[in-house]
Amino acid sequence: MEYTGSQYIGEYVDGRMEGEAEYLLPTETKYVGEMKDGMFHGQGTLYFSNGSRYDAIWEKGLAVKGSLKSPIWTRLEKSRKAVTIVEMASMTRSQG
Repeated sequence: MEYTGSQYIGEYVDGRMEGEAEYLLPTETKYVGEMKDGMFHGQGTLYFSNGSRYDAIWEKGLAVKGSLKSPIWTRLEKSRKAVTIVEMASMTRSQG
């Protein structure tokens, strides 16, 4: 983790991050929740430095269901279109 600037506070199983944990990113974003095989997996929350949070169910590092709570949203950002964009972005999977 030293090379990425991230910090992991949690359990390891067979050398992999697994179990309940905190994962601190260099962007001041923090993940608190379940990890499996070194990825976000299960129930977990991303906390952002602006006070926003993203509660989600994760599968192999991808959010499959979640909700964003933000104290700085404007009326426009709370539109149905914006919510749909956030939901679609969290479901996008790499085709590689």
